[in-house]
Amino acid sequence: MENLFFASLVLFASALLAGIVFHRLKLPTILGYILVGIALGSSFADLLGDGPMLEFVAEAGVLLLLFMVGLEFSLTEFWSDRRKILVAGGLQGGVVGSAVGLGVWMIGWGVAPAILLGASAAMSSTALTAKQLVDQGEITTRHGRSAISVLIFQDLAAIPLLALLAVWQMGGEPSFIDIAGEVGKVIALFAAALLLARPILHHGLLFIYRNGNAEVLVLAALTIVALSAEAAHLAGASAALGAFLAGLLLGESDVRHRIEEDLRPFRDVFASVFFVSIGLQLDVSQVMSAPTSVLVWIAILVPAKCTLNFVALRLSGSSSRDALQTGLILAHGGEFGLLLVSGALSAAVLPAEIGQPFLVALVISMGLGPLLIRANEQIASRLASLLPKQKGIEQEEERCAAQQAQAMKGHLIICGAGPIGRTVARAGVLAQLPLVLIEPDLATFRSAKKMGLPVVLGDPNRLATLEAARAQYSDMLVMTDPNPSNFRRVIDWYLSQNAGGRVVAYGTREFANGTPPQDDRVCFFDPDTDIGIEFVSLVFKLKSLSDELADDILHRLRAEILDPVRRRVV
Repeated sequence: MENLFFASLVLFASALLAGIVFHRLKLPTILGYILVGIALGSSFADLLGDGPMLEFVAEAGVLLLLFMVGLEFSLTEFWSDRRKILVAGGLQGGVVGSAVGLGVWMIGWGVAPAILLGASAAMSSTALTAKQLVDQGEITTRHGRSAISVLIFQDLAAIPLLALLAVWQMGGEPSFIDIAGEVGKVIALFAAALLLARPILHHGLLFIYRNGNAEVLVLAALTIVALSAEAAHLAGASAALGAFLAGLLLGESDVRHRIEEDLRPFRDVFASVFFVSIGLQLDVSQVMSAPTSVLVWIAILVPAKCTLNFVALRLSGSSSRDALQTGLILAHGGEFGLLLVSGALSAAVLPAEIGQPFLVALVISMGLGPLLIRANEQIASRLASLLPKQKGIEQEEERCAAQQAQAMKGHLIICGAGPIGRTVARAGVLAQLPLVLIEPDLATFRSAKKMGLPVVLGDPNRLATLEAARAQYSDMLVMTDPNPSNFRRVIDWYLSQNAGGRVVAYGTREFANGTPPQDDRVCFFDPDTDIGIEFVSLVFKLKSLSDELADDILHRLRAEILDPVRRRVV
């Protein structure tokens, strides 16, 4: 028992330290957790070894990770954009996977390593890519959407790959009938859950959400994850696959966002242990004995993969510039690749001398991923000079924003079509004010469109989109859901381009990284203090206080509560 407590202390303390350091360095924390596993494993400190506790927590991390991936996957969006997803994703996976797999097979490493390494090399990190694109304001661009389309296909492709890995883990060389049987089990399981379990789960969770409390909903969601994993296991499929399918089923439910919010801390903690366990599997001595293999795999996973991505995306119909940028964005490894290779190594499906260098290269490529995504435009600009000249193609959101704004002057630009953004836009329409509403989320955009609001599907954090909406001629920029990482950049650009424009933001000065803006044209609506003051005003009104006394008290209250450094209208 004492050893268990000591191992838990070392594990969580080391993961905490790595998480803090890598977050400060703006690097993926996944890398930090894997390095913790390497440091604590047999290659160095030898403080942690494979055991039932670590194995259970790591497996729980995989289940929650794949459940959340399935939960964030929208079947509705997939169906509405299925052609692009299937064409771009299929070509990318086919070109990269076939090229790497064929190379591995020609070396003589066998069919199983060829399929596993080819598929793992083709995959990229959905979580890492989506987060970085959102932070950069590129999620709604053509190259951003192309990247997301490919990643959606990769998430779906993981289903048969996990089924195939389960066949190999049982031993022997699987035939086509074995593979088809495993995939058939998955399809049958999904169909049965879709027809029978989905209505029950949706209504059950909705009932719990309305009549229970937060902890009951969390327990219900964890029960569903465990139940789906066990059902898949009993059916002879992968338990992780069962968790992924459960997430898919609940992805369209009314309580999806609440489940995501409640389970995210559990997922992050357990998933960190999973990545630590991957580090524990790495044998540094084998890697050090074959450094050339690691370098070769890095060359395959980054520059070679980028080139193959470019070829595949050009075949799918993307322009040269968009294909270059998307290729760079996807030129790294992903979580599914880690899952496949680590599972194959632990089951001895993949020899250590082959799998270990590949696993290290995969981890390093994930470290390079955010840097490549961040610099995709600059690198693509340099590489584009080597390609035949192409006329610059305007982004779709820029064209739509320009069409909506047309010759507007003195108009409002409202960033975000959530509840607050829609309310402001609706009020503007009723007041007959010229305005442009910009929203990056497809479902939210459609909701605003149904209301008849002048909304554009685009990212309000993209300066090119704001420029297309004639921000330099607008009267006001209304930020209803500011992104902390882009807030200061956007308002600094807007104020420099528009001498008479004003900014109204729903939030506090903490959204501004570094020194808060001192310009009198920047106003904040603090959701805590301002709503509190409005609530007091309503109380005073119902108490029939005189207007003069109420105004005097509210004025004093504002002076006491509100920070004088914060520039705002009160």
